[in-house]
Amino acid sequence: MTLAPPAPQERTTRVRSLSRGWQVAAVIILIPVLVPPLSLLWQVIEGGTGIILPADRLLELFANTLLLAAAVTVTALAIGTATAWITSRTDIRFRRGWMILAALPLVIPSYVAALTIIGATGPGGLLADTLGWDLPTPFGFVGAWVALAIFLAPMAHLIVTPALQQVDPATEEAAIGLGSSRLRAFFTVTLPQLRPAMASAGLMVALYTISDFGAVSLLRFDTFTRAIFTLYQGQIDRRPAGTLSAILMALAIVVLVVERRTRGRASYHKAKPTRRRQVTDLAKWQRRFATGFMGLFALLSLVLPVSVLTYWLTRGMGAGQELPSIWPEIGRSLSVAVVAAVVAAAVSIPVAMVAARQRSGLGGIGESIAWGTYALPHITVGVAMVGFALAWAQPLYQTVLLLVATYVIMFLAQAVSSTQDSIKRFNPVLEDASRGLGHGQISTLFRVTVPLIAPGLLAGGALVFIGVIKELPATLLLRPNEFETLAIRIWSATGEGFLTRASLSSLALIAVSIIPLFLVTTRDLSD
Repeated sequence: MTLAPPAPQERTTRVRSLSRGWQVAAVIILIPVLVPPLSLLWQVIEGGTGIILPADRLLELFANTLLLAAAVTVTALAIGTATAWITSRTDIRFRRGWMILAALPLVIPSYVAALTIIGATGPGGLLADTLGWDLPTPFGFVGAWVALAIFLAPMAHLIVTPALQQVDPATEEAAIGLGSSRLRAFFTVTLPQLRPAMASAGLMVALYTISDFGAVSLLRFDTFTRAIFTLYQGQIDRRPAGTLSAILMALAIVVLVVERRTRGRASYHKAKPTRRRQVTDLAKWQRRFATGFMGLFALLSLVLPVSVLTYWLTRGMGAGQELPSIWPEIGRSLSVAVVAAVVAAAVSIPVAMVAARQRSGLGGIGESIAWGTYALPHITVGVAMVGFALAWAQPLYQTVLLLVATYVIMFLAQAVSSTQDSIKRFNPVLEDASRGLGHGQISTLFRVTVPLIAPGLLAGGALVFIGVIKELPATLLLRPNEFETLAIRIWSATGEGFLTRASLSSLALIAVSIIPLFLVTTRDLSD
């Protein structure tokens, strides 16, 4: 599964001429993707900044956001790289099972992670009632750091694992043969080859942290996203929220540029190893330590959240609390997620085709536009789309159509990346053969291209589905009145202190997200 923007050196598919139809289709699709950044900039330029926050408050928000992003990125990378190495390079028992378990926490949204921490700690929490540990709830930086780091580590795991599997074992064995220990060989030989993957993983984690709204809000840590929502909610003058959104957008772009420069000229190692890799034989104590580490991670990232949610649910039911039906919320969440996933997968084909077949020009521009918009914090996208609808498309304001279109714009890059990877895996000569047999471009698309890239389309759609089903800040700003999804139900119930209701919706959200992620994960294992 491709979660991060591919490096320019990754493109190995032979460049072939594309018909103008593909290029025109790609341009038409990319125009709406530019709406959020352009709309946000227009709001700031035309309307001015309004009453902005004091300089010391801006510096505080800036420092808090950067501090949290740096701490979460370093921690998540360390955990994700460790789980990737253990599950792909050692002889630990049940490696594939551990590999899947290490990826599954990705279905848990940050606001559910925060709800887990709140429900597990403090008086009356799970730890206090079951073990007698009356731990204070870690509101502030510590709570946000722990919640985001643990539940974003699977993102690093998914990106680093394929890179580890592609490193040629001959390079490591040569270092060991020259007298290096396995630990030194890992840091001097293997780790440098993982730099592109780790840089991409770090980018994804950092961008997610910068854009996070749920965890920092529930755990009361002031960052740009929390301040933007506070300024936006209930205010007639929305210019200050737009200004802060523009600042946050600029910060995200800076992170994207820094990641590209950090990656430098390093390239992904797409070539297969010269021979089959032999897993590292661990000593008995090392195997126990590795198993304990994986078990602890699974306990904190999967068992504890599900246990806390189940505990609050059963406790509330035992106290006689009536649980409202959540089937309408499940139906709305599934409907918008499925529609957004299908549309994103479909429109990703022209963009991915141009990006895969053209090394420069429109291909590079299209790829950059998709990933540039994906890098924008979701709350800034929501503010931008609200401004766009009010200024130029009022009939679309607070409609499901605008909400779904925003989802497609935000998550298109994931679908493009996965589809592009599948396009590179098949020989374009097959398309030439189809056209040589008299089939037109449309017929060749449905008879040859789509069946061959179907795994990538399915994986990209699954990633978009997971992103949409968890999405909170843009949904809060753009949803029609009375249009509640599972994410909105969790947010509102937690804010009102109804942890039992929030737990029921959280368990439902996790349940409907597991199948798509399991589908993508098992596909990666079979590649």
